[in-house]
Amino acid sequence: MNKLTTAEEQVMLRLWKLDKTTVKEIVEMYDEPKPAYNTTSTIVRILERKNFIKHKTIARGFIYSAKVTREEYRSYLCENLLENYFDSERKDVVSHFNSNSSLSELL
Repeated sequence: MNKLTTAEEQVMLRLWKLDKTTVKEIVEMYDEPKPAYNTTSTIVRILERKNFIKHKTIARGFIYSAKVTREEYRSYLCENLLENYFDSERKDVVSHFNSNSSLSELL
């Protein structure tokens, strides 16, 4: 699995919420100013080439759905963060968040 670009990640976040959707519905989920339909369509095709999504042909259009779940991608990102920024030391991750009061806020 590869890390997504910011634009790809934004499309995937919307796709995960909608489960099965069209490019038009993805665009409609953005706040103003919305991205261009063609730009979003291009990102969707890139995500399909990267095996993050798949499509099904319906009449003259396509319905897209995720091949990679949000949880799978989140696990990949967490492992990547752990390996590349904390030298695979889980205690260092906890220490980092604790020193920023992030964990104590949860208690």
